[in-house]
Amino acid sequence: MNDRKQISAKRFFGLDFLRALSISLLLFSHCSWIYNSNGILGKLQDASGFLGVEMFIVLSGFLIGGILYKQFLHENYSLKDAALFVSRRLMRVLPSYYLVILILTIIYLFFGFSVSEVWKYPLLIQNFSSPIPAFFPESWSLPVKEMGYIFVVFLLLVLSKSFVKGSKEVLFLTVIFGLIIATFFIKLYYDLHSNNLDLKRWSFEIRSVVVYRIDSVLIGVLFGFFNYYYKGFILAKRRWFLVSGVLLLMFMASCIIVFKFRLTNASWFWNICCFPLLSLAICMFIPFLLSWKTPSETIGKGIKFICNIAYSVYLLHYSLVLFLLKYFIDTRNFSLWQLHFFTVFYVLITVGLSYLFYNYFEKPINEFRTKNLKLNDK
Repeated sequence: MNDRKQISAKRFFGLDFLRALSISLLLFSHCSWIYNSNGILGKLQDASGFLGVEMFIVLSGFLIGGILYKQFLHENYSLKDAALFVSRRLMRVLPSYYLVILILTIIYLFFGFSVSEVWKYPLLIQNFSSPIPAFFPESWSLPVKEMGYIFVVFLLLVLSKSFVKGSKEVLFLTVIFGLIIATFFIKLYYDLHSNNLDLKRWSFEIRSVVVYRIDSVLIGVLFGFFNYYYKGFILAKRRWFLVSGVLLLMFMASCIIVFKFRLTNASWFWNICCFPLLSLAICMFIPFLLSWKTPSETIGKGIKFICNIAYSVYLLHYSLVLFLLKYFIDTRNFSLWQLHFFTVFYVLITVGLSYLFYNYFEKPINEFRTKNLKLNDK
């Protein structure tokens, strides 16, 4: 959730706002466990979690895409370059992730829960081709992003060695489009051979499985590539992109609400088209966000604060904080006002712990990484 610092010392308020919005929507979504929400509120919370994670994935792809391509432009793109990118990237996400896995494993053992599949998590394969286990389920989006980047780096290295005199631009686009097309056919195969008619099962089997979701992060990477070459045009046409994004979202909403596309009558829409269209729509908002200036110093500081702790919030808020609160505090007979107070307490605890986690663990590691693992991007 904090990839902005890898691309430039300059911060873009609009991108920070999108990152802050994504983690806020995710936090709001998981409050459904507190309220056992049904009806309109429940649907809003489901939609907010759905959109929040997709924003997170696409924004990360956009920011990393520029870095990936800029590094690939080196005259002699080597194994050392690829290894440096991967090690720098993993150093960004894995230490905090590993610490949370360790804490959760201890908690699960203490309560007598199964940890038989925890070994998959350090390798980021817990949801590679099958639904994620019950342990730390919200972590599914991390392997989607990181595996996507690793696949791209590996294929770029192979192609650069196989076609030494080939155009870097063509090779890069070949890898990105190739992986997107491969993901399309994998999802097509699923659609043709699955009898899934339930959205909850769809969320586990398609939405949160790496092999079906790599295209989403790569659409962000692709937009980062185009921004590298056509930044002036993209910024000049930012309102056109914004309108296109709104229209695309309206089209998707019409398919679901007006034309009533369901898994029973339009499985192809949900299994194949839904996520690429949503990723593309989110990309359409990025040019406008790049030009969005900070409304005020106070708002800017608030958004920056949320961005700084966003990754820590992502790791801590659900399986750790909310699980323990729900375990020790029985909210089943709480009145609505008591649930409101519990929610405020939960949010404050999450933000406070995330702030401490960021400042005393995540931030020092990031500073070490920045100092000792510098990409040669000249």
